[in-house]
Amino acid sequence: MKYAVISDIHGNLPALKLVLEDAKRQGTQAYLFAGDYCISAPWANEVATLLRSLPDARFIRGNDENHLDVPDGDDGQFEVSRWCSRSISADNKAWLDALPEELSFQCEGVTIRMAHSSEAYVGKAIHKHFRTSAVPARYSEAPVTRQHLLEDFRSTMGQDSDFLTAMAKLDKGVYIFGHNHVQCFGCYDGRWLVNPGSCGLPLDCGDFGAVYTLLTIANGQVTVEERRIPYDVEALIAQVKTTSQYQAARIWSEVIFSEWRTCREKVYYVLWNAEHYAESIGDSRRPFAKDTWQAAYDLWLQNGQQAHPELFVR
Repeated sequence: MKYAVISDIHGNLPALKLVLEDAKRQGTQAYLFAGDYCISAPWANEVATLLRSLPDARFIRGNDENHLDVPDGDDGQFEVSRWCSRSISADNKAWLDALPEELSFQCEGVTIRMAHSSEAYVGKAIHKHFRTSAVPARYSEAPVTRQHLLEDFRSTMGQDSDFLTAMAKLDKGVYIFGHNHVQCFGCYDGRWLVNPGSCGLPLDCGDFGAVYTLLTIANGQVTVEERRIPYDVEALIAQVKTTSQYQAARIWSEVIFSEWRTCREKVYYVLWNAEHYAESIGDSRRPFAKDTWQAAYDLWLQNGQQAHPELFVR
């Protein structure tokens, strides 16, 4: 059985379509989706509709599905969540709400488990080294190649005693997760870890593209192949600028544009900058009010690249 393993679409319909087209050409027989279907790109409703039409697909829920339930308000921070919630049909929202947080099933005697975050399997061991806010510092000089990242991941985790202890407690099989937007995989004494990366918002400091992973189970043997389909980031940004999301949540959209252009985390630092700015002016309003959100973002535009040059390597 050949599976296309896909995660963290984040409303990016063009990327999802590219992945599904490539997966079909590669002979994919079934699909495994590891969560985060909405928020950041403006096509979450279309993404959900397309996903629901796929045959032989399994789905779990991601953390961003929870962000569709933010309360009404007039802040700037959660404008994108409210816009996304308004754009999703009731049927698609109900479908997202009903998705399980984890799945486990068998394929040819191999157990496959799915959870949105690696924390379900190994605690914070992977995030300690490869969370998206930390990865740019590892590759601060230039974009990282797939081979270098995989070698770094396997070497680093192979020397982490907490990780190895947690892995040894797991049953043998395949463990699928997403969440940190870093495409990687490895095998540890019959225990496979597979992170397909982010289909719609890759943040692994590599080349921009639509990202997913092929998982093949044949005669009880596991084979993994990473896939990355290049496409035009500026054309994608131009598309988003024509949507009402861009008008309703311009700052968030611009931060995502910057992440697409560099495949490097920005949201964490923009939020940290907003917190620091709000504290400096004695503004205790949370979520951040529109005036504070705008002023903090303007400050980020002035100082962000100088303060964090590793986030802007292209």
